Amino acid sequence: MSIIKYAIFFCAIFSCITHGSGADFERHTWEYYLEKGTVQYRGKMYDYAIHSFLRCLDINPRCYQAANFLGEIYYMRENKFQSLAYYRRSLAVNDRQADIHLAAGELSELFGHGDAAFRHFSRTVEIDPAHVKGNASLARMYLARGDRAAADRHFQASYRQAKLVSGGLLDRAREAREDGRHRVAAALYRQAMDESPSLIEAYMGMYELCREQNDYAPAAEALERLAFVKPDYEKAYVLLGYIYFTQRLPGNRKRRIDQAISNLEKAVGLNPDNFEACYSLSEIYAVLKKDREALEWEEKGRAAEKRAGAKQAR
Repeated sequence: MSIIKYAIFFCAIFSCITHGSGADFERHTWEYYLEKGTVQYRGKMYDYAIHSFLRCLDINPRCYQAANFLGEIYYMRENKFQSLAYYRRSLAVNDRQADIHLAAGELSELFGHGDAAFRHFSRTVEIDPAHVKGNASLARMYLARGDRAAADRHFQASYRQAKLVSGGLLDRAREAREDGRHRVAAALYRQAMDESPSLIEAYMGMYELCREQNDYAPAAEALERLAFVKPDYEKAYVLLGYIYFTQRLPGNRKRRIDQAISNLEKAVGLNPDNFEACYSLSEIYAVLKKDREALEWEEKGRAAEKRAGAKQAR
């Protein structure tokens, strides 16, 4: 082959390479990379998707959709700092995204940034007043701030919408439970909890289902979730106290007893007239051979029982 033919051959190869990489790379629009990244994301090709979304943002820094995808990918990969950074970047461009405010609020709360979380949850509800998760989260934060009226208002707003969104799941779960399809029922209860965290019946249904099967670990998990979503739900703490003390769950036994005591004390804190919780605490301390504490809680239980009886007599 002549020198001229060699030159033509290598020029052709170089042209193909540059057309498929750098030269062509520069000619693509941000829309191309957004679409490409979306396809890669749906195909779970996350490394490639990250590259495409970053290229999209290089060309168009205001593409909040690409930032949202990156936030979600980094969240799935447990890089929650990076996830929050991209959600914030997205909201800086488009502040009217209720679900992204919710995600940013949850991450902010995870990092202990309570005021930032409160602002994001508030903005979620401003954009979508019927937002199930936004109202539920805001209710929890108002309760922590001591504003019970606002907490109740937002929880009820969440609950009303939750019944519309996930009420059908509860019906199907009950049917599956009655038919003996316990795994199906459990999956439906979990789906309802995930979709509509304010739907108390989903947690209690899961508890009852697990209790019937004498499987208390998932029952405790459901009740813990309920106590987080609605920290003023007294019954959740009573049931958790019972489970942690009476059932042999995986893990350190001393830690389980400590959890039982903590939950029962929370129940009494919410309702000082809960004499059953007081008596349960007395029983636990008696088992631990802490006689002084056992006697104190027994006396509190008797006093609470008298108060409760007097209220009923009125």
